[in-house]
Amino acid sequence: MRLLPIVFLLLSVVLTGCYDESNAASQRIGPTVSLGPKDDVAAAAQSNPEGTIFNLAPGVYRQQAVDPKNNQRFIGSAGTVFNGAMILRGWKRENGHWVVDGLPETLHRSGYCEDKGELCTYREDLFVNGVLYKRVADASKLRPGYWYSDGGKAQLAEDPKGKLVEMGVLPAAFYGNATGVVLKNITVEKYASEAQHGAIDGSHGQSWQLTKVNAEWNHGGGLGTGNGMKVKGGSFSHNGQIGIVGSGDKVTIDSVEISNNNYAAYSGGWEAGGTKFSNTNGLVVRNTCVHDNIGPGLWTDIDNADTLYEHNIVFNNLGDGIKHEISYTAMIRDNIVGDNGKGFDNWLWGSQILIQNSSNVVVTGNTVQVAADGGNGISMIFQNRGTGRLGPWDTTKDRVYKNKIIFLGAHGAGGIVADYKVDKVAKDETNRFESNTYLVKDPNFPYWSYKNGRHRWPELQEMGGEPHSRMKVDAATPIKFSCKR
Repeated sequence: MRLLPIVFLLLSVVLTGCYDESNAASQRIGPTVSLGPKDDVAAAAQSNPEGTIFNLAPGVYRQQAVDPKNNQRFIGSAGTVFNGAMILRGWKRENGHWVVDGLPETLHRSGYCEDKGELCTYREDLFVNGVLYKRVADASKLRPGYWYSDGGKAQLAEDPKGKLVEMGVLPAAFYGNATGVVLKNITVEKYASEAQHGAIDGSHGQSWQLTKVNAEWNHGGGLGTGNGMKVKGGSFSHNGQIGIVGSGDKVTIDSVEISNNNYAAYSGGWEAGGTKFSNTNGLVVRNTCVHDNIGPGLWTDIDNADTLYEHNIVFNNLGDGIKHEISYTAMIRDNIVGDNGKGFDNWLWGSQILIQNSSNVVVTGNTVQVAADGGNGISMIFQNRGTGRLGPWDTTKDRVYKNKIIFLGAHGAGGIVADYKVDKVAKDETNRFESNTYLVKDPNFPYWSYKNGRHRWPELQEMGGEPHSRMKVDAATPIKFSCKR
């Protein structure tokens, strides 16, 4: 009976979080305008009324920054690309390097770099024939594949003659506070988006809908979410800091790929990797593939309530796979999660699924794999994190049941740990691990953290841990992860 409030609340999340393009169909429709790559899309958006449908021909729409009006729709097709970079021309040979001057003033910098340096905070990225070049801090370190900027100049080690050299300069392709904006079949690339902001920035808008939209090679975030945003299909990958970032009520992410983000080497503990959501209500992420990000995969952090993660595939991210941190009610169900957390897996960090200072979280029906060389299983962590908008950020009233957890080697663990109110946490019977199935490589390895210690299976059972769960010694064939279902 004590779970009924959670069940009814999460049922409400599922029903209200469904993606529905019919909302767009009911909006007021204006005229239809056809545009090509040489047209000024921003000017067209301002000169046409609300509800205008813009049909965008294939091609590169360079250095466009569009502030839409309410209910305007931007419909592209295969090859419709918004590119936020300027082309660098007029290279000259100077002191053994190739140099071009006249660069615009450096954009506002922000964020924290993994190496404690500053290079990640520079938002202007340089591409040669579409290939990202790495920025260096000193001209003496220049070599092929790298670039240096100082005093309004860019420098290369090799002759760029005959090559397309681009530098990202605009913060966002689409932004503003409009309601009901629709984007479809569009790629947004090479924008100098700020850390914690998207090259598609719907954070101040309402009820934006994105269908088959891609955001890639943008310096900060690919997409910034806002209230009522619905995202169906597409990819938010190869961005400098993070794939999707933001907040909002009733945000839905469905059938998206989020991969290979954080090329600029922002700190994964600060904010980088696949996603990070804060202050959301009714967030839904489903049917989404999140992999190979340098940082966590799916991450809700700070005052998120009524979150639903379901039917996702999350693998090979350097940080935790799915992490719900200093937040509230969530359902994490029927996901396939594995081979995450190899970059930072001491204590119970680097877990496949992690409940961190969050309450009323249900984790069920998931298949989890812990690699032989790194990572942890399904875990809870309790620290002194304070209080949020719905009460204390405590690890309590959490339930983990009917999951399949595979340990491929004598490495890793799952369970609960604390470094604050340790005795209270050890006695908190509202946190439950039960009815799970464990496939392990070594029956004598202590895979379970329980009541402030690491334990082998017989010890765990004697202490009353994991009721109705079972452990089997099984040289399981590793799951070969793929976005294909």
